[in-house]
Amino acid sequence: MTTESNDLYRDLEHLVSHRTTRAELAAGIPIIERGLGCKVWDTTGKEYLDLVAGVTRPVGVGYGRKELAQAMAEQAEKLCYFTPMQYSNPPAIGLAKKLASLLPGDVNEVFFASSGSEAVESALKLAKQHYYYKGEQKRYKIIARRGAYHGQTMGALSILGSVHPMRQVMEPAVPGAVFVDPPYCYRCPWKQSYPGCDLLCAETVKDAIEFEMPDMVAAVIGEPIMQGFGALAMPKEYWQRVREICDHYDILLIVDEVITGFGRTGTMFASEALGLVPDIMTMAKQITSGYIPLSAAACRPKVTEHMPAFLHLHTWGSHPVACAVGLKNIEIIENEGLVARSAEVGGYFLAALKELETHPLVGEARGTGLWCALDLTSDKTTRAMFAPADHPGPSLVSRAREKGLIIKMMGPALEFAPPLVISKDELDWAVSVLDEVLSEEENARGLV
Repeated sequence: MTTESNDLYRDLEHLVSHRTTRAELAAGIPIIERGLGCKVWDTTGKEYLDLVAGVTRPVGVGYGRKELAQAMAEQAEKLCYFTPMQYSNPPAIGLAKKLASLLPGDVNEVFFASSGSEAVESALKLAKQHYYYKGEQKRYKIIARRGAYHGQTMGALSILGSVHPMRQVMEPAVPGAVFVDPPYCYRCPWKQSYPGCDLLCAETVKDAIEFEMPDMVAAVIGEPIMQGFGALAMPKEYWQRVREICDHYDILLIVDEVITGFGRTGTMFASEALGLVPDIMTMAKQITSGYIPLSAAACRPKVTEHMPAFLHLHTWGSHPVACAVGLKNIEIIENEGLVARSAEVGGYFLAALKELETHPLVGEARGTGLWCALDLTSDKTTRAMFAPADHPGPSLVSRAREKGLIIKMMGPALEFAPPLVISKDELDWAVSVLDEVLSEEENARGLV
């Protein structure tokens, strides 16, 4: 380890790390200093294949793209910042226009913020202001799903659908969150099997609306593919039914595409494959491929038609540098055919992951585009989840990292979301490492 690296580890005590335990810090965490393509290197010189695009999945076009750095520098030199309130700037206008051409249906009004959490917060405020100016001020409740993740600002945290200290420590949260069971076909809450289940998961949304009183519900929010259980897709008919329910009760449907947008799931947006037009959509992550913070909430004109102004403000909203990078990033995605590539290479990856279902620890391999997961189980017959203290996920993540592969644990699963530029050779190597670490963990547990 170099002197510079030693200094960084010593100075790490001054940095408050996000969701990193004292035990993890004491054991030593990697300090990543550079990246190229789908690989990153830490300060010791160790090389890793990044199978989760920066772990929180934003790095769509890969590391080291000079085009994005150049777009950032050129715009910063020309205009680094100006307020989004009562003024605007060309990159923000241009990116809003570009997004309007890509978004489903008539979702064509765009508000820019800095993070996915802020995009969700903005969406919730849009929904509530929509009804306020329509004269329906009683509407404040939000229907969300157990297992959902929508961010960490207080409004977004309030609709965090899992029992987790991130929410519990901060309670009481913003009032009005109502949770329904998720469409989790592998572990159906009603012990049913699709398609003979009559979409009970969608009907619970209707039941919750009726129980909470329709004239008090502002919105239903959901991820088109849920991250909380590990890249969990759901039947297309589920979303069609939820759309019908929202229309029947004049309730806004918010679709959270913070992760799924910009090619992650093999279409520009996951809503496209579902034939779904939300009333409000959130997006972030791959909008700039992680090169600079940027997010957006977009809506149909009917959401804002009664509003004299959207009563909201972020200092960094419509940031000209971030929006310039967003435009260049979308240009790269389109010019290099990365959306179609996500579908093709993602199918190849999922087929390889399916071969790992023979492992005793693996219950189900699933994925959409280049967002995949291995759902782990303690009993392949009953599909039982592991108790948290006995879950093999942390050990598997650690074993993979030692071998130079960065993966993550998400709920009951191991999750994978590599940059969209990843090669099949890189995926073959990654699957071979996953095979190894699963075998090692199963041997350690006496399962083979």
